[in-house]
Amino acid sequence: MRKKMMFKAFPHAYVLLFGIIVLMAIMTWIIPAGEYARVQVGGRTIVDPSSFHYIQRSPVGFFKMFVAIPKGINSASSLLFMIMIIGASIQLFDSTGAIRAAVFKLLDIIGQQRKSWVIVVIMLFFGCLGAFPGMLEAAIPFAPLCIGIALALGYDVLVGISVPVISIVVGWTAGPTNPWTVGIGQNLGELPLFSGLGYRLVVFVALMMLAIRFVLAYGERVQRDPTLSIADGLDMSHLRDLQNMNAEAFTTRHGLILLTFAATIFVVVYGAIRWNFGFFEMSAVYIIGSIIGGIIAGYDGNEIAEKLIGGGQSIFVGAIAVGLARGISVVMEEGKIIDTIVMGLARVMDFLPSWLCAIGMFVIQTFINFFIPSGSGQALATLPIALPVADIINLNRQIAILAFQFGDGLSNLCYPTVGVLIAYLIYTKVPFNRWLRFIMPFMWSSWLLAIILLLIATWMDYGPF
Repeated sequence: MRKKMMFKAFPHAYVLLFGIIVLMAIMTWIIPAGEYARVQVGGRTIVDPSSFHYIQRSPVGFFKMFVAIPKGINSASSLLFMIMIIGASIQLFDSTGAIRAAVFKLLDIIGQQRKSWVIVVIMLFFGCLGAFPGMLEAAIPFAPLCIGIALALGYDVLVGISVPVISIVVGWTAGPTNPWTVGIGQNLGELPLFSGLGYRLVVFVALMMLAIRFVLAYGERVQRDPTLSIADGLDMSHLRDLQNMNAEAFTTRHGLILLTFAATIFVVVYGAIRWNFGFFEMSAVYIIGSIIGGIIAGYDGNEIAEKLIGGGQSIFVGAIAVGLARGISVVMEEGKIIDTIVMGLARVMDFLPSWLCAIGMFVIQTFINFFIPSGSGQALATLPIALPVADIINLNRQIAILAFQFGDGLSNLCYPTVGVLIAYLIYTKVPFNRWLRFIMPFMWSSWLLAIILLLIATWMDYGPF
C-alpha cells in the first residue's frame, strides 16, 4: 500500500518539466553568466573554445520564467506540427485496419509461439529510423499503434513504449549516418563525412541486440505472470480501445494501403538523407501518403478529414511536452548559463589521464545531455571544446565523436528533459518513477557496453578515417 501511494504521489510529467524550468530559473541567479564567442566555419556557427569569458548576469525572473514556456513551444513549433501531422497520418493508416491485419497475418504465418518476432521486426524498423536518418522524434506519432500492438500481443504498456522508444534511441546513439550528431561532429572535426561507418555499424548491432534481449526478457516475464509488470496497478482504462485489437482478414486492399504507408516512410527517410528534407517536407509527404491511403481504403473527403483530425488530437498532449522541454533551454539561454556549465565540465577533462579521457568525455556528455537535450545543439556547444582536448592528449577525433554519441544518446532514455520519452509517458499516463524503475537495468547494461565499445575503439585506435 505504501509503495502504491508513493507512485500516485509522483508528479505528472508536465509538473516535472515545469519544476525543472523553475530550478533552471533559480540557477540563473546562482551560476555566473558566461559565454563563448561564436565564429562561422563552413556555414555553421560554432564555439571558439579559447574565448570563454564572464559577462554581466542576466537572471531569469518570475514573469520571464513563465514567458519561457510559450517561447519554448514556439521555438519547437515546426517540430510540434510535424509530430501532429505524422500522428494524424499514422492514425488514418491505422484506422483502415491494414496494419493490424498485417500483424495478425504475420502471427498466423509464424505461429503464436513466435509472436516475439513481431516485436523484433518493429524494433529493428525503429532502430534504423534512429540510426540512419536520425529521426528521433519520429517515434512520437507511432505511440497509439505500437502500444496497441504490444497490448494485443499480450504484453504490457511498458513493452509498447519500449519497442519504439528504446529502439530509436539506440539507433540514434550508434548513428552510422546520423546527420545531427555524427554529421555535425565530423564536420567540426574536419573528418570525411560518415567516415568510420564500419565500427558504428558494429556498435549499432551490439546495442540493438542488447535492447531486443532486454525488451523480450521483460515481456516474457510479464506474460508468464502479469503481476510482475512494473505497470501493475496503474489505471490503463484510457488505452482500452487499443487493447481490444481484434484479428481481421488480410485483403488486397490492406496490402495496397500498407504499400502506400511503406512508400511514404521510404520517401521521408530517403528525402532526409539525400534531399535534405526538413520538418515541412516530411510533413507534406505524410499528408500526401495519408490522403492516398484514405482513398484506397474507400474513405470520402469528410472521413479522411475526420481521421486526420482525430489522429492529431490523440498525439497533441505528447507533442506539447516537446515544446515544454524546450522551455528549459530557453531559460538557460536567457540566463546565459549554458556556456558556463559547458566550460566548467570541459575543464574537468584536464585532470584525466589520457587512457580515461574517452570514458571521461562519455560521462561528461551524459551529464550535459540533461541540460542540452538537442543532439545538434550539444554538438555545436561542446565538440569545439572536446575535439581540441582530444588533440592535446593524442586521442583520435573519431573516438571523441563516438564518446559524444554515447553521452548524447543513451541518457535520452532516463532524462525528463527528452521530448520523445515524456511524450510517450504522458500519452500512456505512466509515471516517470515507474519508467525509471523499468529502464534503469537497461541503462546500467547499455552504459557498461558503451564503455567497453569505447575501450575497444581506443585499443584499435579507431580513426582518423
